[in-house]
Amino acid sequence: MDIISIIAGLLKDTKSLIEFEEQLKLLMQKAFTQWVGEIFEELDKTIKQEKLEEGWVYCRSDNRSVQFLFGSVTFKRSLMRDKRGNSHYPLDECLGLVPHRRYSPLVE
Repeated sequence: MDIISIIAGLLKDTKSLIEFEEQLKLLMQKAFTQWVGEIFEELDKTIKQEKLEEGWVYCRSDNRSVQFLFGSVTFKRSLMRDKRGNSHYPLDECLGLVPHRRYSPLVE
């Protein structure tokens, strides 16, 4: 189902314009957080490939959730080991995410 059909269905199923607007906002937030998570995962794949070419070793993928102003974004990112054996989450480092913090800098 395309987004226009979904929005039309919301309009049909809600009892007031206020309810429609509230439901549409929730739909947009859900879609946007999902898209951002997918973009982060694509960026992780690119960074992972670059690090493998530099001689790093892939260990595993782990989930992470970060609360942004527009909602909670969940994504998988790669744990890797550099040439010295130190563990890194290159995506987290690229994005400037602090280990163990669940909020974006703006939310904090």
